[in-house]
Amino acid sequence: MANSSENLESEVSNICARLQLDEEEEGGLIVAGEETGDSGDIRLDSKFCLVGRFLTDKVVNFIAMKNTMASLWRPGRGICIKDLSPTLFLFQFFHEIDVRRVLETGPWTFDQHILIFQRLGLDEQLQSVPLFHTYFWVQVYNLLIGFQSEKILQSIGNYIG
Repeated sequence: MANSSENLESEVSNICARLQLDEEEEGGLIVAGEETGDSGDIRLDSKFCLVGRFLTDKVVNFIAMKNTMASLWRPGRGICIKDLSPTLFLFQFFHEIDVRRVLETGPWTFDQHILIFQRLGLDEQLQSVPLFHTYFWVQVYNLLIGFQSEKILQSIGNYIG
């Protein structure tokens, strides 16, 4: 038994020692459908991408969120949602109209957590997109007419946060 395992180990070592990379194999893996930059790096077309996170400390159920958001947004050309980390997501659309509609008709929530997202800039790192602010409507009831000025409403908004 020990002799056969030694033979097998020796044979595997010999095979590994004979492995070589040819020049054409050193280029690396190129993923089909992805563009490459001048340096050969795989680049993401950020033209129709949003990066977002949910305002929660909990981990979001990615599969449920992906299905829910795709169902709510119903983009005409489709959407690809990727989890970059347990709390950071990439929403890749395939047409400008779909991106604008999502940006302009928010705010969006999932599982009672607000989605904070921002359009991905050209050559911007996915993890460095600042996701700290979002816009949402606040309805104030019984506000006296004298208090319906932009300055007062700005003060109310600042007070709320």
